Amino acid sequence: MKRPYNMTGGLCYLVKEKKPEISFRIFKMIMEDGAPGLCVTRLHPERAKKDFGLGDVRIIWLCHTPGEDYHDPTALGTLLKVISKFIQDEGECVVLFDGFEYLMMNNGFLQTLLFVENLNEFVMQNKAIVILPVCPDTLDEKELALLERDLQVIETPTVERGLEATKLIKLLDNY
Repeated sequence: MKRPYNMTGGLCYLVKEKKPEISFRIFKMIMEDGAPGLCVTRLHPERAKKDFGLGDVRIIWLCHTPGEDYHDPTALGTLLKVISKFIQDEGECVVLFDGFEYLMMNNGFLQTLLFVENLNEFVMQNKAIVILPVCPDTLDEKELALLERDLQVIETPTVERGLEATKLIKLLDNY
């Protein structure tokens, strides 16, 4: 099974990008390769499905609005349990976690970093892949270094929707 960036199970990947377009593309590619997927995002589930062609994938919306598969961003412990249960049930799966900055706004950097560290420890014991898109401009140098320390880093073009990002997306589509 050939995956973009030679991604392997048991690792969390920090994808540095302004908008999570490449992360969603990678997520979809891994699912098309047969891995079950879970998407945790700030996008409304219908919009995520429409914009990224996610089909029947389970989407958890990070928001303060109550609803099925809507999750309060301040309830980090239960969010970790939901993701861990999915990984435990599915085995070799992929999780896209698009909401780091939102969790940081609601819980502070250190609590959010602890959440990611706990998730990373759980993933290391399993064969799952976690994709964590983060805009590096939202963090100071020390915060970014702490986040990068235990995660596999994937650099992407810094131009949000420029020619370089478009070329990379086309390359991924042809992968």
